[in-house]
Amino acid sequence: MTKYARRLFLILMLLPLSPAWSAAVLLSSEGPGSPDDGAGSEFASRQISLTLPLAQQKQGSEQLHSYLHLDQTRFELTGTSAAQSDYFWLSLPLRYQQQRSHNTAFLVNAEAGLMTDLNSLNSESVGLNLELLARRYVALGRRSDKQAYWQFGVVLDRAFGDYSPRPALMYSWQLSPATRVSLGFPRTQVRSRWGRDFTAYLHIRPAGGVWREEIKGQDAVSSVSYRNWRAGVGGEFHWRSRLWLVAELGQTRLRTLTADDASGTRVVSRPGDDVYTQFGLRLRF
Repeated sequence: MTKYARRLFLILMLLPLSPAWSAAVLLSSEGPGSPDDGAGSEFASRQISLTLPLAQQKQGSEQLHSYLHLDQTRFELTGTSAAQSDYFWLSLPLRYQQQRSHNTAFLVNAEAGLMTDLNSLNSESVGLNLELLARRYVALGRRSDKQAYWQFGVVLDRAFGDYSPRPALMYSWQLSPATRVSLGFPRTQVRSRWGRDFTAYLHIRPAGGVWREEIKGQDAVSSVSYRNWRAGVGGEFHWRSRLWLVAELGQTRLRTLTADDASGTRVVSRPGDDVYTQFGLRLRF
């Protein structure tokens, strides 16, 4: 993982970006700890994430942003032969927003990508995250500006460990000039800016995934599913020039890893609640 982190850091430093963008490389880890139930005697996970902006377009009441995203995830589950590969999610996130009226907006977040161990690349490796959302701005007291809004819709996201559709609901408001609170499902966040050089946040969100892999000696392509929720606190600190340091600490909840072992038998492991950490760099312009 360290070798990949060095390469991605160099990409961040050399990438030419427009002033409206930021790029990030993040490294996160969970455990090690013992599963509460199921296969394996010890569980841990490591992930490195890279996000790069590609383009932005604005025309009238519409705007579109595109990115390139890459995750590399590795599970360390001892005592079983299941989930022993490196798993990748290479995707192209698109963020579209249309202002329908003074008080309403329509949002589409679509992220098509490949979920693979690099040994299996076919139609089953293609995945799509999708959010269809409506936003309704509301007035706070005498203020009629867009300080608060309701947001609702439907979401399909591999971060849940599957692609089942789920409802999305959130209420967001500006608690103070420096603090915004967004309460809802599937994500909750409180974000507060402390001066020009430090931002603190608290959030709860799903942090799992789905991948396809090829198991040696097996004919069919196998599915790997990881269900996981994270609740944590973190911060972004202005280090130097355009670079910001990112750090986060929190707890994992409701984790389940499902995969096939070397014999093709379906294996389920339920790691207990554990601490996770995340560190990285963000390049802002």
